[in-house]
Amino acid sequence: MASVATVLIADDQPIVAEALSASIGRWFRVVGTVTALDHLSAKIALTSPDVVLLDLAFGKTSAMKILPQLVDRHPKCRFVVLTGHIEPVIADEALRAGAIGYVVKHSAATELRVAIEEALCGRVYLTPLLQMRGAGGATSLSGTVTLSDRQRSILALLRAGHTYPAIARRLAISTKTVEYHVAAMTRRVGVRGKTQLIRWSEQFFADEK
Repeated sequence: MASVATVLIADDQPIVAEALSASIGRWFRVVGTVTALDHLSAKIALTSPDVVLLDLAFGKTSAMKILPQLVDRHPKCRFVVLTGHIEPVIADEALRAGAIGYVVKHSAATELRVAIEEALCGRVYLTPLLQMRGAGGATSLSGTVTLSDRQRSILALLRAGHTYPAIARRLAISTKTVEYHVAAMTRRVGVRGKTQLIRWSEQFFADEK
């Protein structure tokens, strides 16, 4: 019997967190809810969820600010963000920060299910509502591929011939984190594997000059 995927829910409103838990609990095993960003990393380490469903707005604090750190600390976890904003620029920022899914809060439970299932398969999911606002494809909302500073550093070192362990030592991160970012870049760019990613990077860096 196949194991049921696990999900951790992070929302600063307990009522919303419980409602989300009840909603997606029909398909996945919810391993907990977190209502304070300060406790999120520890809860992820404790429960080891496959996916974190993360509300971007925690009161006056944006979870976007800590998302890159969460991705680095927990490379085996996939982050699907929830937000009330249907804005391509915010979705683009979330992807660059390391999210693999972007869903608006008033989406149907079935859309949450699809977003989580796509995340489990390593595929980017963007709410179809973005397309109604004129957003582009899943790999690039602004018309050009955007990478985080960490991903740029990893890509540059890959081009220079460094191995994953060597890159991890240079950047003071884990090898698993390097692997996660490389996988995320290949998905975003639409290529297969490290070799094709390196070939693609030649034009990417040339366009930036």
